[in-house]
Order: sequence, then structure tokens, then C-alpha cells
Amino acid sequence: MSKQNKFDSLLKSMFFQGERFMQKETLKTLLNVAKGLTPPDLVIKNGKIVNVFTNSIDEGFMLVIKDGWIVSVEKDNNNYYKGSEVIDAGGLYLCPGFIDAHTHLDSMIPFYEFVPYAIRGGTTTVVTETSAAACACGMEGVNAFVESANGYPVRCFFLAPPLTPPFPEMEGSYGLNLKEMKAILRRENFLGIGEAYWTRIVEGDERILAQAAYAQTLRKALDGHSAGARGKNLVQYALTGITSCHESTTVDEVLEKLRFGIYIMIREGWVRMELPELSAIKDLDIDKRRVMLVSDVFDAVMLCEEGYLDSIARKAIRYGFSPMEAIRMMTINPADYYGLRYLGAIAPLRHADILFISDIEKVSIEKVMSNGEMVWSDKKYLKPVESYIYPARVMDTIAATKIGEIELKTRIKPGKPDIRVIEVANQTITKEMHWKAKTLNGFIEKDLGEDIIPVAVINRTGKVKISKGFIKGTGIKRGAVATTLIWDSGNILTIGSDEKDMADAVNRLIDIKGGIVIVSNKKVIYEFSMPVFGIMPVMRLEDIKDKIRELEKKMLDIGSLLERPFLTIQTIPFTGLPFLRITDKGLADIKNKRLVPLFV
Repeated sequence: MSKQNKFDSLLKSMFFQGERFMQKETLKTLLNVAKGLTPPDLVIKNGKIVNVFTNSIDEGFMLVIKDGWIVSVEKDNNNYYKGSEVIDAGGLYLCPGFIDAHTHLDSMIPFYEFVPYAIRGGTTTVVTETSAAACACGMEGVNAFVESANGYPVRCFFLAPPLTPPFPEMEGSYGLNLKEMKAILRRENFLGIGEAYWTRIVEGDERILAQAAYAQTLRKALDGHSAGARGKNLVQYALTGITSCHESTTVDEVLEKLRFGIYIMIREGWVRMELPELSAIKDLDIDKRRVMLVSDVFDAVMLCEEGYLDSIARKAIRYGFSPMEAIRMMTINPADYYGLRYLGAIAPLRHADILFISDIEKVSIEKVMSNGEMVWSDKKYLKPVESYIYPARVMDTIAATKIGEIELKTRIKPGKPDIRVIEVANQTITKEMHWKAKTLNGFIEKDLGEDIIPVAVINRTGKVKISKGFIKGTGIKRGAVATTLIWDSGNILTIGSDEKDMADAVNRLIDIKGGIVIVSNKKVIYEFSMPVFGIMPVMRLEDIKDKIRELEKKMLDIGSLLERPFLTIQTIPFTGLPFLRITDKGLADIKNKRLVPLFV
């Protein structure tokens, strides 16, 4: 192989399916079609083109497509290219494929199962975080996840995980070092750095400052997480190079960020829904080119029952955005933000990712074309669902040793009757309360009447002692739950009214290589195996939906009062939200960023 061929091969291995890497031969081929020297592969006629550049619906034009590229948008004069396939759109709207500019696809759902539902919802491109895979399995996890998303009709781009874990002094996990971060940031399919919590970067965390500087050198995005950052704090955050944020909850927050040039991602997904509040910006005289609509992840239930970005577009229109505004916020706006030169519009030298829509107000998608190939029609996904076989090394990652109930009991401390208790305030927020602990045989005893029960976190590597505490507000009275599906660390969380049930749940969780287990009266009543990184199942999306619904029922069976247990149990150890959390290293005071003792 010549040096030039070796160089070309290296470039292609660095870039993702050539999505951002243009070759001279491609340009020559497209020019020859435009000049009439070479026939196109496909011509689409009789469509109403949604033009996101002119905010118009253009009729009387036809699309000329070659090798998945739009060559021309030209007047339809019924003089079609000989030998080319012709699709009669029959008066349907032709809309650019939707782009989800912020999601998390490295847990909960295998990418290959996600794809048909994304396509059904008009989504042909996604930009996903990789922090869950990184925290669970380090660089091996990231590489396996990236590989698992390759070769499907949904283009997948990635964001490098900046804080793995967010607070290493307060929690343990795998992660990436600076050398590894720089290496993946140089990859063309990594568009920037994922959400970095503003407190960490403003306080001068050396890891993220070094990463931010390098990303800016590469002219890449720095997605933000600025919940609670206002005034001088937001100014300091902007100074570090942050380019976007998906955490705005009020119009005032949106306007403050826009004033500093920060792009706005309006979240409407599984974790939170901000459109009802933030839709008020539709009436403001602001540049909406810096506003996007994103999911921040849909779970399997939402994907099955609601749709995907099509459902968000419908909501936006219902809340008063025009159909054109809604479409722009999930096509050209994210494409421009991330520098996706060949996506986001129907125009020459754009990929032929096209939605055929019958009713633009209702976003009724009849057909979906990805890269010039029809992949959805007649309410069917037209491609075979090809499973990805994950490497064995990321399918068996829970190295913790099995435990007994005595290891989950907490000895009393003479002269220290009061302890800190994690109180569940809502679906994702906790707070600190103090409680005069009851004791029995030298150990702190739960109080089911007060809804105070044991909670523990175990490092998945088994190299760190068990961290124990107490929690109020779960309602659990007849059993225990254990899971590795916890944000940012992938360690083992267990909560229960009985230490034997807790230990049994943990031990069964280790057996099934991660996921969720519920035990009641010494019997396993529910298990949801997630062997990939310990946080992702290997099953059909419909079956994942059913397992989530079953989880909700089984949590009720053990007395749970949690409104959304599948979400809340994932966030109990999460240090990215206030106020008192439990990690594998102990109780974490998030506001003051320090570990605090159980005993007050």
C-alpha cells in the first residue's frame, strides 16, 4: 500500500462513515450529474419542499439525488433524467431529517433497537453523550459503544465525557484520562465535549479546564450543564468556552444565556419537560437560530408510545411555535451549531435525509429516507434490525464480591444518637435531614413508620468498602431493590426495608451482570438484566418497555411511593444534583462539595 493510500485509510478510520470528510471524487461525481454527464440514482417530484433557509414551502421543484447526496433542487419540467428511479411524492411535504442535538444513548437501550423507533419519529441524526459507558468501563466502554452505533440509517455523533466521575474525591468509577480525552476529541465523529457541570469548571477543576482548552483549539463544541448558574457564575462559565446548555427552566434563564452567545437546547424528554414554560420565547423578538429542541433521552416507554422528535415537534406547534420554527429547531439549527455542513436542510451538497410528511401541523410522517434510501414506509421499518455483538469484555463488568446482611448494618456510635438521612424531595432532588436513630443489638435500626430505611452503595470493582446510610421518602416496606443503572458511576445501589433482602438483591444483581433486581421476603420477584457495561440490556425495545412497566408494578408491591421509580432510583447517588447523596465513598454534601459523616 502506498503512503498516500495508507494516509487515506488512516483518515477514513478517523472519520465516521465519511460524514464530515469530503473527497475530491465525490465532488466530481456530483458535478457530473449536475452537468448532465452522469445520470442520478433518484429523482423526487411533486413534493412541497420545506426550505429552512427561506422559511418557505417551495413547490414545483424536483430533487436530484446521487450516492445519497442531494445534487440539485431544480424546476420540475417533466424532463426527467433517463435511467433514474423516479419517486412521485404525491404532494407530500419534503422535510429535512430531524437531528436530536442532545441525548444519552449509552445505557438503557441498545442502539440497534433504538434505530427503527428513531426513524419512525423522523430522526435521522443523533448527538449522544458517552459518560455512562466511560464511567462504567472506561475507554473500552466508549469504543464499544461507538462501534455499536456504526452502520445504521441513523447517523450517530458523539460527545466526549468530561467528568468521569464528576467528583473523584467523593465517588469512584472508571473514566478517561486527559490523554484519552484528547485522542477521542480528535476523532471527527466526536463533535465536542459533553455536558460539564458549571460548578466543577468554574471552581477550576484542572481536568475540565484542560479538556475545554483543547476542545477550543480543535474548534469543537462544549456542551454545558448550567442549572442554577446565574449572573457572575454564568459569566464565568461562559468564559471557559461553553457553547450551549439544555438546563434552562425559565424564559429569563434563556435570555440571559442568549445574551452571552450560548445556544439554547429546550429539553422535552424523559428526565424533564421544559417546553410548556419555555415556549413563551415564541413571542419574543430574539434570534431563534440559536434555539434547538432536544430529548435529553427518551426511555423505551416513550419511544414505543409517543414517538420521538416528531412528538416534540407536535408539542412545540401545539404550544404556539409555527411548524417552520419547530422544524428549524431540530434541523438546520443543530446542524449549524455542530458544524454538520452536509445535514439539516434540503439543498445541494446535503445528505438526502428526507421526511415525507402528509400534515405539517400534525407532523404526520409517511415515509423516511436516509442517505437517499427509503427506510420507513407504510408504517414499517424497511431495513433488517441487525443486532450488534458486544465484546465479551464489556459484557461482564461487575467485579464486586457478594455480601451478607451483616455488611449492610450500621453500628451505633456511642454519644452520637443523631444521623444524617437522605430525604427524597421529588423525582430527582434530595435533601438532608437529621434523625435521632433507633438502635437494636448495637446497630442502627430502620423505622418503617417514619419511612426511614437503609441505603448502600458498593463500588462495582469491589475494591472499596461498602458505603452505608439511611433514606426517607421511598415508601419501601416489604423488600429491597438493587441496581447498577445509576447515573455517572454505574456502581451498585441498594435500598430496602430488610438487610437480608438488600444483600440478596445485590448478590443476584452480580449474578446477572448488572441491571435491576427486586427482592421481597427473601425471594427475587423481579430482575432486569443489563449486561452491557452493567447498564444496558440486550433485548427488544418492546420487551424493555414491558420490563419498565413491570418494575413500576413490583416497586408498588414492596410499598414504594416513588412517582417515577425507574428514574428516581438511578439518581439517588447522582452527584450532579443537590443536595445530600450517597456514593461508594460515603455521604456527599453536594452544595459544599465534601463528604460528610453519617453521625452528626
